[in-house]
Amino acid sequence: MIILTLSLLIVLLWWPLPKKNEWALCWTGLLLILIGGQIGYSMTFTAFSLGVASLLIWLESIKAILVRHFSTDAQLVKYNQKTFTLMLLNLFVCLPLLFKYQEHFPWLNHQVILTALIVNGITTLGLVIFWGAIVTLQLLSKPVKADCLIVLGAGLRHGKVPPVLAARLQRAATCWKLNRNAIIIVTGGILHGEKLSEARAMAKYLTTHGIPQDRIILEEQAMNTWDNLRNCQKLLQKRAESKQKIIVITSSFHIFRTYNYLRRLKLSWSIVPSKTPWKLQPLTVVRDYLGIIRDHYRSWLAILFVFLAIAELLER
Repeated sequence: MIILTLSLLIVLLWWPLPKKNEWALCWTGLLLILIGGQIGYSMTFTAFSLGVASLLIWLESIKAILVRHFSTDAQLVKYNQKTFTLMLLNLFVCLPLLFKYQEHFPWLNHQVILTALIVNGITTLGLVIFWGAIVTLQLLSKPVKADCLIVLGAGLRHGKVPPVLAARLQRAATCWKLNRNAIIIVTGGILHGEKLSEARAMAKYLTTHGIPQDRIILEEQAMNTWDNLRNCQKLLQKRAESKQKIIVITSSFHIFRTYNYLRRLKLSWSIVPSKTPWKLQPLTVVRDYLGIIRDHYRSWLAILFVFLAIAELLER
């Protein structure tokens, strides 16, 4: 347990360096207390250390994915590496230890470990299934012929199209070549202090890759995925082109949230995923996975309560 806590301390604090010293001091103080406690009161502090370790892993991952604007590609890759390391530490160290120690403690400590095991276990299992589905979709995805292609925005970096968004636009260009009469709607407003809208930067990218300007329509008001789809719905209704085949192009990690929003808008549009670069998958996948939990938090809480109740019944 001391080795686990020290490993977590290193990952949390020095990879990459935290911008806010108060968070660094908070994590350091908490983990040092747990390390000291395990030396003097191993039975009690081991249980709480495992619970805290599970919590800190997810909290630090959330803190990483809340960073929306990276100054360089190197910084972005470093945050992806950190998120991936945290998930590996959770999956192969923290969860196995929770399973190992769940039956070796008095009632209170046992309840701490059991709760951490169920909450962390279900959340991690969902992430593994989610990530597996994303990889499968990414590997099986092929270009599709359509009359209208909608490309969802994914943020800019210093006014330029980043790799994730470039992959969506490249997939749109490939699909457009199957029907050169199709129109491409690029959607996204001005975000994160940029001077250029996502849609305008996306249109520029497409024209430099051989798509005629008259085949591109800009939607420059959307601030998120919901706005992307709703604004495109209104735009197409005005054009009276509802009978045409419409596909939405977005990243593989973003498929499930997009599908959920399409259902809520009662739209029968198809979705075609673009490939997400492997080195950028940890942050993007965890971000969208936690976004799905946020959108369906009642269902997630219901599942947790059911498993906690089952665990309590099985122990009697």
